[in-house]
Amino acid sequence: MLELIAESMEQTDYFNATIETFEWNTYVGRVLDPEYQENGYIPCIGLSGTFNPGSFCNALHYSENVGACCNLNGINDPELDEMIDAARYGPEVAADNELRGERYDEVWNYLAEERYSSITHFGLETAVTSTDIHGYSVYPFNEGVMSYAMYAPQDEQVMWIDRENAATEGDDDLADLVEGGALAGGLGANIESFDPPHSSDTTSTMAQNFIFEGLTTSDRQGNVYPWLAESYELLDATEVSESDYADYMSTVGTTEEGAIDTDEQVIIQHPEDNPAEDDEVRVLLSGDAVEAAEDGTYGMHYRYDLREGVQFHNGDELTASDVVATYEYAENSQLAPQTFDSVLAVVEEDEYTVDIYAQIADAEAERLLPSLLILNENQIAEVEKGSLDPREGNEPVGTGPYEFSEFEDEQYFEVTKFDDYWVENVGVSEAFDWFDGSSEFPDGPVIDSFELEIVPDNSTRSAALQEGEIDLTYGLNTGTLDDFDSSEDFILYSTEAGGYTYIQYPVNVEPFDDRRVRQAINHLVPRQQIVDNVLNGFASPAWTDIPSLARGSGTADYEELEDEVRPTNEFDPERAVELLEEVAAEN
Repeated sequence: MLELIAESMEQTDYFNATIETFEWNTYVGRVLDPEYQENGYIPCIGLSGTFNPGSFCNALHYSENVGACCNLNGINDPELDEMIDAARYGPEVAADNELRGERYDEVWNYLAEERYSSITHFGLETAVTSTDIHGYSVYPFNEGVMSYAMYAPQDEQVMWIDRENAATEGDDDLADLVEGGALAGGLGANIESFDPPHSSDTTSTMAQNFIFEGLTTSDRQGNVYPWLAESYELLDATEVSESDYADYMSTVGTTEEGAIDTDEQVIIQHPEDNPAEDDEVRVLLSGDAVEAAEDGTYGMHYRYDLREGVQFHNGDELTASDVVATYEYAENSQLAPQTFDSVLAVVEEDEYTVDIYAQIADAEAERLLPSLLILNENQIAEVEKGSLDPREGNEPVGTGPYEFSEFEDEQYFEVTKFDDYWVENVGVSEAFDWFDGSSEFPDGPVIDSFELEIVPDNSTRSAALQEGEIDLTYGLNTGTLDDFDSSEDFILYSTEAGGYTYIQYPVNVEPFDDRRVRQAINHLVPRQQIVDNVLNGFASPAWTDIPSLARGSGTADYEELEDEVRPTNEFDPERAVELLEEVAAEN
């Protein structure tokens, strides 16, 4: 893909483009380094979005995500920040989906004009299984490619192993379900961390999802269901603004680089203060936020009633204190920017009730507030943040259907079925009052263990599947997918995904500070050719910055949006040269 883009750039005679490649984990560390934005490189990276439209603009462009995931090149546009906030925050958009879509349309059009990033395509989430695997279904997001298929009552999804009878696609008759067996899978990268808030790569999340669970879960359409929380409800929403927290704020200093000088988690910065210009700024810290919430200053108040009797793998019972401790543990973590851009405070109401407050009314609150995987309070009290990892001598403990068994760094990961899994103890129909599926649907996953080999090379992983060394893998080179699809020995699964690939321009380095240069390069991205010739049709061109799964709340009229924005993303070398000639004439 990058070779096609580089060739297009060079054919204008205005660029001399070179490509550098890195091992994946090295690359992630490289592009998330705060100094990366100063070197003038154009990074290319893939990112997993969500069902929320904000994940297709906020992560890349919001100023508070500089150096986090994934504003890689120091984009700092207060006007854009305000537009993104207006599309997500406030009682009006929280209650009016059409208004929310209209405001997001303003964001997409603004990004088309400024062109800070170029989303090249939206991928298809694909997986290939042997015919020993029955009932498999692929999730729209990479991190759920195994855990969702394994067991998801919200969609009546369960997979099993039957090595005596070959499966066919759509073969999910529960009457044929076979319990037991060990599934061998192939992971496309090393598991960098078993510590959920302190990691953000999809492979780590994929592994963590066997072990940990959240208060809620989502189906394939993004609908939210109670999970570890037996029920939840919105108790109150107010028209509070960030300025209304001033009485609870602390005054802290700033650094020479224009950062807030505190080791505590900043929940809100006073909107009238600027750390780049002021020696001191007013901020709401986590302890102050709890006081504000308990005094009645908050945007939204959700209450989560936890299920009683849920056991962690170490025998501890899940209580509200575990939930509170999880959010405290997430402070200043890799997930802190997207957690505490909405969460104000998490407060234990009683042993099995927890209140989560939003800073201001938030259209994404129902999905975002309970988004963290819940950790065991006793375990995280004894470990340093970020070290919940077997490489640090700390085997992860969760409430999930599988418990940690063994991990060899860069080689393999194993989990075994947890004998005291709470859903099996209660029964799926008793555990979930929203479940209206078949009486034959099992009360938990049926596979005994997962043995996941870490094989970063796609070709090697493909060969392992062909040779029967593994039963399941994902993310293979698109050139091999047609071969698997035509084979009687394998089944190819695919669905339109929320994942996307993008390049981002170093806006603080000349000449990329001129948006015409950015617009020109964007016109040199051959999106359709990339999809057809590089990805063999297993993707869709990004004519807009939003995929279909997030369009429901991300645009008022997708067809109208595409008519407006697509011309700015068409492959048009002549227009690119015109823009570059304008810049050259002035410089």
